Amino acid sequence: MPGGEEDRRKRPLSVTLVALLALGVAVYSTVYGVVILEGGEADRLADGIFHLALGLGALVAGVGALRLRPWAWAAFMTWAVVGLTHQILRYLFFGDPTYADMAINTFAVLALSPLEVQIAFGLRHTENVELARPTRNPLDNH
Repeated sequence: MPGGEEDRRKRPLSVTLVALLALGVAVYSTVYGVVILEGGEADRLADGIFHLALGLGALVAGVGALRLRPWAWAAFMTWAVVGLTHQILRYLFFGDPTYADMAINTFAVLALSPLEVQIAFGLRHTENVELARPTRNPLDNH
């Protein structure tokens, strides 16, 4: 129905990759949390609950990113900043950072920062923005 259709935005590939990473974290954290809780050790109860909550948060953020919800972009950027800060502090004070976590968080920031991605999430407007390279007219000899 012309005019009444919902404005459908194209999801950039980088957003899909970050969302799939989040869904992978959701599955891993949920399974890890369940394994810890099934172990029945009282001193690991908080760790198991934390991983279940982390899995739920990653699932919600991943689905939100696939649907291009603006809050999902903010959630990923916040998650990446907290994660990178945590790893930098581990490097500085304990000498044992998890470089895979640093790489994933850095990838998320770099993948979600371009203007095209922010426009897809509805965070930036497209007024006065030229997203495509202008095509050169072969007849112009300037």
